[in-house]
Amino acid sequence: MSMQIIGASWLWVCDPNFSILQNSGLLIQEGHIARVGDYAHLVDSHPKALSVFYPHCVLLPALINPHVHFEFSNQQDSFAYGSFEAWLTSVIQQRDRVLRHSHKSIQQAIAEQLKSGVASVGAISSYGLDRTLLANSPLRVVFFDELLGGSAPIEPALQTFQERHALSLQHKSPTFTPAIAIHAPYSVHKDLAKKVLSTIKSPVISAHFLESQAELEWLEQQKGWFARFYTDILGVPNPKPLYHSVAEFLDLFKNQRLLLVHGLFAKEEHLKYAKKTAQLTLISCPRSNRLLSGQVLDPTPLKKLGIPLSIATDGKSSNYNLDFLEELRTALFAYQAPLKELAIQLILSATWHAAQALGLNNGSLQAGKLADLAIFSFKGKGTPADALNWLLHAKKAKVVYVGGKLVIWQAKN
Repeated sequence: MSMQIIGASWLWVCDPNFSILQNSGLLIQEGHIARVGDYAHLVDSHPKALSVFYPHCVLLPALINPHVHFEFSNQQDSFAYGSFEAWLTSVIQQRDRVLRHSHKSIQQAIAEQLKSGVASVGAISSYGLDRTLLANSPLRVVFFDELLGGSAPIEPALQTFQERHALSLQHKSPTFTPAIAIHAPYSVHKDLAKKVLSTIKSPVISAHFLESQAELEWLEQQKGWFARFYTDILGVPNPKPLYHSVAEFLDLFKNQRLLLVHGLFAKEEHLKYAKKTAQLTLISCPRSNRLLSGQVLDPTPLKKLGIPLSIATDGKSSNYNLDFLEELRTALFAYQAPLKELAIQLILSATWHAAQALGLNNGSLQAGKLADLAIFSFKGKGTPADALNWLLHAKKAKVVYVGGKLVIWQAKN
């Protein structure tokens, strides 16, 4: 790939200090950022490089959506909202119909990511329906084959999962990284989870975690709605929790890079234990949480404990679209924190922190990072308040680059 220089009126480096540069640019070689500096100086220093400058725009790392279920992109009104229990029951009853003929809706969901300025995703795949589409898409994908199976013997579920994951490994590339997701404490037998995690090396692991009060009650008190769910919906006689405690579930992930998704009903003791056990990032999906459990995450304990937070859309199984910018705005209005500071933290959660969570070498405009970039029309002032103003008004990306390659361009924005 030839050398190129990309510049804009404003650069948001998206380092921990949220550094802002004016009239600056990036020297890009072999899909990576080689230098960051004044745009005019970079052009003068490299006269043979292709160069482009975007006036009245902000250039920042392409956004990262670390938890999204593409397979359910057909869903509109098939699943019940208002309570997690009603929703999960409706998923069991209606999922086969929703999953049919999903090819077109998955393609539309991929396009929706790019339009939002997203170049990297953590894709949770229960059936492999989205594998080929994502592998051939412009997106940088961490593809989580999701493990499900709550009953013994574990061999049938193990074999099915191994076959699915083997297919994913065939697609492995610089932009497609196969990984493992453990669905949830209520749906994966501990012996099955241990077998998979001990025999398949995954660069990062994702797991749904304490998304509902019912899940917490089932794990800690061995009673409540899940007892009826297993008996009445799944036909399991005399059901027992698959783990003796929250800690036993978390012990599956010792020393692993771990994404715990939701954590809506996690107590401080659970979060402390998770942080001690694994390399932890908590992924919050505010619109999904509001639709299913009627509330959103309180990020205060995470800040207190020093646990990184990232935002994700989840899937259309529990959301009305996959617009990542709208998800960030929802978090802006839902989380109780000073607005200007929160806006910066949300942008960092979608860049710097999300990249670290997924183990990707992007998420920041620094030398050596992958040139995954998003450019938005924006007349900033070069102050921290710009983050809030951008987040309030950003509707779609003007340009997205993945590995220095232009993948989307809107002539009018």
